Amino acid sequence: MAGVIPLGAIGGGSAIADGMPAPGGRDYFKELGLKRFINAAGAYSAFGGARMRPEVVDAMRFAATHKVKMRELHDAVGARIASLAGSESAMVTSGATASIVLGTAACMTLGDEEKMRQLPDTTGMKNEVIIQKKHRYTYDRSLTVAGAKLIEVESEQDVRRLVGDRTAMIFFLKPTQKGDDIPAEAYLRFARELGVPSFCDAATTTPPAVNVVQGVGEGFDLICYSGGKGLRGPYSAGLLLGREDLIRYARRHSAPNDLSIGRGMKVSAEEYLGMLVAFETGLRITEADDFAYKLNRFNTISDMLADVPGVVTQSFVSEGHANELYLDIDWDSDVVNLSKAALMQALREHDPVVEVRAFFFSGDRIHLSATVMDEGEDEIVGSIIRKILLAHS
Repeated sequence: MAGVIPLGAIGGGSAIADGMPAPGGRDYFKELGLKRFINAAGAYSAFGGARMRPEVVDAMRFAATHKVKMRELHDAVGARIASLAGSESAMVTSGATASIVLGTAACMTLGDEEKMRQLPDTTGMKNEVIIQKKHRYTYDRSLTVAGAKLIEVESEQDVRRLVGDRTAMIFFLKPTQKGDDIPAEAYLRFARELGVPSFCDAATTTPPAVNVVQGVGEGFDLICYSGGKGLRGPYSAGLLLGREDLIRYARRHSAPNDLSIGRGMKVSAEEYLGMLVAFETGLRITEADDFAYKLNRFNTISDMLADVPGVVTQSFVSEGHANELYLDIDWDSDVVNLSKAALMQALREHDPVVEVRAFFFSGDRIHLSATVMDEGEDEIVGSIIRKILLAHS
């Protein structure tokens, strides 16, 4: 595993012990008959994204009780985020997928109101998006929502041959599971040379938040990020940053403009302000601080499993654009008669429910994330896993 860190290498208390306090009054989830859920898997959408920082919650509460004109708020928040990121312009969207829809529509219509009203009918306009074959992925459907057609390429020669009068933009994904046939630098060079806007989906490349600044600095005309995962902002928010004119066109495609392709992709005042504060706060937190908090959680779990026969734990940093810290839990199957899949199922049947990361197609591994784990939940998770493993020892 890459970047192995000895547990306990970063000592002391958490620099960002930012778990949310238990709410007073009603337990709404309990009233609805929902089991308590501890997310030790990571900030996945299916699990509600990341835990928002307290500063973000405070900002959202403020926006919920203090009204302002939405366009003015959008202008002010966009300007502040752009300044922090080093971008010409920026906007808060209803998630990274919405950013792709709006950015694609902006590149297709370039502010032409007649064409904007016409979408998703693309008759008479540029509607082709160049995409590497290796970059096809689940969310590339968002590129076609406004009516675009995807044109696959596998080489630099393909790009030169296929970029033409119908090309609206070229699209780049990072990171990918399959790598790149054409690196980002070459893609950007082609975009500038051929006069075609470039768009990068970097939704999952945080934390740390400074990766947004670095991504903007690479020079894509548009780049997007998920707000509710690595940036720990509102679950249903995202960022779109880039050229001033393209961001302006993208805004015209979104709410509250009533004839836009993205009218339903509404962003609330709470999300505007929450996303700004999430980005501001994230930029102030170093990777060392973030890892210290997570290692404290992992130390607790590892200590609780230390005397379980055959069990080994190890922390490691994932490879890729986003530096994430995980805890790997493994055991000798001759000592603990339990499969990884069986452990996952037992955790899901427990009360509280616990979710972990599993890689059954890559070495049959179990990994834990502390990104969404609150203080005290590490003790609960460690206790549950210990109980299950001992029952099969």
